[in-house]
Amino acid sequence: MNSSLYMLAAGLFVVVVAGVLAAVLLGLRRALAGALGPARPRVLPRTAAVLACWLALTGALAAAGALGFDTRPPRLLLLLPLPLLATMLLARSAAVGRLLDALPQAGLLYLQSMRVGVELVLWLLMLAGAVPRQMTFEGLNWDVLTGLTAPVVAYFCFTRRRWPWQVAAAWNVLGLALLLNIVTIALLSAPTPFRQFWNEPANVVVSRFPLVWLPLFIVPVAYTLHVLSLRQLWRRAATPLSAPASPRA
Repeated sequence: MNSSLYMLAAGLFVVVVAGVLAAVLLGLRRALAGALGPARPRVLPRTAAVLACWLALTGALAAAGALGFDTRPPRLLLLLPLPLLATMLLARSAAVGRLLDALPQAGLLYLQSMRVGVELVLWLLMLAGAVPRQMTFEGLNWDVLTGLTAPVVAYFCFTRRRWPWQVAAAWNVLGLALLLNIVTIALLSAPTPFRQFWNEPANVVVSRFPLVWLPLFIVPVAYTLHVLSLRQLWRRAATPLSAPASPRA
């Protein structure tokens, strides 16, 4: 494995994670200010603390080698449902719905541009000999298209308003499909009984620090943004323009 390229990819990935974390918290701060005025509830610091603890815990476990694929079932796979459960709870929360009413529709789309950086990291990891080709845009991973088109859809749907909101809804659905595609490829490339891609290297790098934050932070943020954007679009489409927005579950 090319250690220089690996370190470059790992360093770039840490920058991406830090940028995404900052953007999420800034977006939440803006939504809270719009929904609650000058009030400063404890939602923002608590959310920041939860995310920081999650990153610290998963990072520490990975650095200690506790999330490898040498156990059955792999411990990493046991953690994957936790962010998904959190997303399901957020999608059903009435409070989150009110926050979405205060958040610009374009914001949830622009943040998906992070996926360009993620795909660059995966490509560098492939060049370093750390991930198989099918997990990159040179193989079967087309998720980079979501990141490249995110600012275009956000601009024409919500800044210039040249495209109807249904375009953004369809884009979100396609983005979820592309995300599911690479997640499936990654799982089928890992050294588990379900492995289908037998070219080397196997996908074990996602169990190591800091790349463990890819399945346990970046991917959850990506699908959460899609889900929340779809809910936001639906809420605003269902609310007459002449009527004041009212809380919905």
